Amino acid sequence: MRYALGPPRVAPKEGKGWLFAAGELAMPAQDLAEWDISIINQTVLKPASYREMETEVVLKNGLGTRYGLGVSVRQESGRRAIEHGGEVSGFTADNMVFPDEGVAVVVLTNQDSVDASAAVARKIAPLLFKYDDASKEEQQSRAVFEGLQQGKINRSLLTDNASSYFTGQALQDFASSLGPLGAPQEYSQTMRQERGGMTFRLFEAHFPQKTLEIWERIMPDGKIEQYQVAAKD
Repeated sequence: MRYALGPPRVAPKEGKGWLFAAGELAMPAQDLAEWDISIINQTVLKPASYREMETEVVLKNGLGTRYGLGVSVRQESGRRAIEHGGEVSGFTADNMVFPDEGVAVVVLTNQDSVDASAAVARKIAPLLFKYDDASKEEQQSRAVFEGLQQGKINRSLLTDNASSYFTGQALQDFASSLGPLGAPQEYSQTMRQERGGMTFRLFEAHFPQKTLEIWERIMPDGKIEQYQVAAKD
C-alpha cells in the first residue's frame, strides 16, 4: 500500500470491523477463472438464475443502473460483459466475463488504492477479439487519422453534420498539429458501446512523447457523425 504519494509499504493486516460484505472472500487468479468458467457454462445455478443475475436493474423512473444482481452489466469491446472489481488491504482485483463468447479476464494486483487491475483488464479484453470487427474499425479510424495529418478527409465516410465540422480551417489545424507527430507507434480501440442510437468508439494513438484519444460516434448506416481528437490527460 501507499500513504498518498509515498513509497510502497507492506499492507497491515485488517483490523476487526474493517471489512464488510464479501470482504473475507479471497482466492488466487486460477480459482476465480474457474468460477468464471462455471458462469459461462452455467453449471452451478439454474439458467433462469444466471439470466436474472446478468440482467440490468431498471429503476421505477426507467433509468438503467448498468448493474445486475451483484455484478456490473456493461459493454466492453462491443460485447456483453459481466464485471466486478474488488479491493482490500494490499490488493485489487478485476473480473470480467464475456458469457456470450465463452471468455473471461481475471487480473489481481498487489497494491490497493490504484486502478491497475481494471486498466490491465481493459487492455487485455480487446486483444482477445483483435481479428474481428474491432480490427476493421481500427483500420478505418486510423486511415481517417492519417488523412487528417495531411489535411485530408474522405467525406464519403461522414454524415452531413460531420462533414460541416471539417471546414478548411479545421483541416489546416488538424494537419499542422497532428502531422509533425509522424506515424503512431500504436493505434488501438479501447472502448466500444452503444449510446443514443449510435455506436461510440474510443481509440488511443501512442507517440513517443504524447498519447492522443480519438472518439467517434457512428450512425446505424455506418456513417461517422463525430470524429474528434484530443490529448489524453
